[in-house]
Amino acid sequence: MTVSRRKDTGKWGYRVKIGNEYYRKHEWDTKNEAKKAMLDFIEGMGLKNHSSDSVEISLEDAVKKFMEYSVRMEKSDWRLKALEANYKAFVIPFFTPGKILSEITHKDVESFIDSQVLRNITKNTIKHYITDINALFNWAIREDYITYNPVSKVNKKRIKPEKVIKPGFTSKDIEKCESALESEELFFFRFLKYTGMRLTEALTSKWKDVDYQNMEIVVRGTKTIESVRKVSMCKGLYENLLIHEVCNKVDCKNKDKYIFGHKDGSRILRRDKMFQKIKDKTGIKITAKDLRDYFASCIGMGTETYKPDIVTVSELLGHTNLNTTKKYLYSLKERKVKAVNILDEIEKSCHERVTEPKMNLFQSLQPLVLKGGGAGTRTPDTADMSRML
Repeated sequence: MTVSRRKDTGKWGYRVKIGNEYYRKHEWDTKNEAKKAMLDFIEGMGLKNHSSDSVEISLEDAVKKFMEYSVRMEKSDWRLKALEANYKAFVIPFFTPGKILSEITHKDVESFIDSQVLRNITKNTIKHYITDINALFNWAIREDYITYNPVSKVNKKRIKPEKVIKPGFTSKDIEKCESALESEELFFFRFLKYTGMRLTEALTSKWKDVDYQNMEIVVRGTKTIESVRKVSMCKGLYENLLIHEVCNKVDCKNKDKYIFGHKDGSRILRRDKMFQKIKDKTGIKITAKDLRDYFASCIGMGTETYKPDIVTVSELLGHTNLNTTKKYLYSLKERKVKAVNILDEIEKSCHERVTEPKMNLFQSLQPLVLKGGGAGTRTPDTADMSRML
């Protein structure tokens, strides 16, 4: 069961297999129209959402198999834990464990959304739940447990997160935040600023990940396998790491220690108190995510002599999609101001070219205009102007 576009006519349509027969139709202008027509066709035929030769599977069993599949696909530990938590806490209890997967309709999914809206949680959180449900159904289609994804027929506009444009932080704001911290907290703040790491990535960093010789630090990504990367160290990070290493008396025997850990060697899980201290002392509400944004914006803005391309910024952030990187570059205020100032410079240049000859002409004719009247007084005529020009 697929939705495709014909090259000869340019029309969108569908192909549905029922038993040994294929049903095709291509007469729509958009992909969404073709997808809706396909779902209407399936409902009109009175078909159940499963193949004739497939074995029915319960929601609980489908989730187990999907999690096994996700492990084989080498999804990150972070992603696996998030999937398992969402399925166990919200999805399975709502639809019930024994619910046959093929019997779940788009109306059931919409009812699930209604139940989550009543919990008074953010639209973005509900969107994540629907994304996980959608992934489960897409896997079930590939495994021939069902023939179509009921989520595709759900109206998701009401759970679409509102676009929030953050103001971004200037270098003065960052300096003000640093003035509220000292010792280990100040170093951790600067560590986030100089590396652009996610909070969990920074907290799981170990001394063995630091390579002073090559001026690099290994970032063990927490979201995807691809997010494991090497970040080059700037001078500021290099100096701060050396100072912090000496203060913590790190040697070759304890390189496996966390850079930021408790005295007993265990990992620190959160840094809420540090960010709260900044807010209390300066009034600035900032998070680890904001420091990641600041890192991306500063790198993306570049300098007068060098400006990195977006691919380089994406690699430093550990992104697999350039569209994700673009979202981090919203606070390049200085570059945007310089860009629109080009209009002022062009207009000023044009204005000077037009007005400068007139000013020179006026200044040249001025001596001919004598004040106070008398025999020597005369008004410049066209002959004078011609000579000037």
